[in-house]
Amino acid sequence: MNDIELQEIVQQHSKKFKLVISDNIFKIQEIKVYQNENPVTEPTKRGGVYFADLHETKAQVTIFDTNVTKYFSSAMLGPNKTFLDILIEAELNGGGKISLITNLTNSMQNSSRVILHLTVKDVVIKSD
Repeated sequence: MNDIELQEIVQQHSKKFKLVISDNIFKIQEIKVYQNENPVTEPTKRGGVYFADLHETKAQVTIFDTNVTKYFSSAMLGPNKTFLDILIEAELNGGGKISLITNLTNSMQNSSRVILHLTVKDVVIKSD
């Protein structure tokens, strides 16, 4: 699946997505998937932990439940030697399911919302 097809699927089902982190589920209010260029000239292993490719698929997610922030310390590189995979899932029209397997790169929050920036590692679409 190419990035344009993924963006269309996400846009069509944007109100159905949920975020799953450490076995906890949070409703996603807004989601956007986009292509990002990295400032590298070839695929690079960063910090000996993950690869940064020339082009990466990213997701920006807005959640109105600020309780999600208590799970970030186990999800981000820094306090951990590995990233925790975070699932972004939605039921598709016709009974299928899409799962984006992501890693959290950063977050911003205020008193009413949390905005997450994630790198999409893989996309799994299952049909019934």
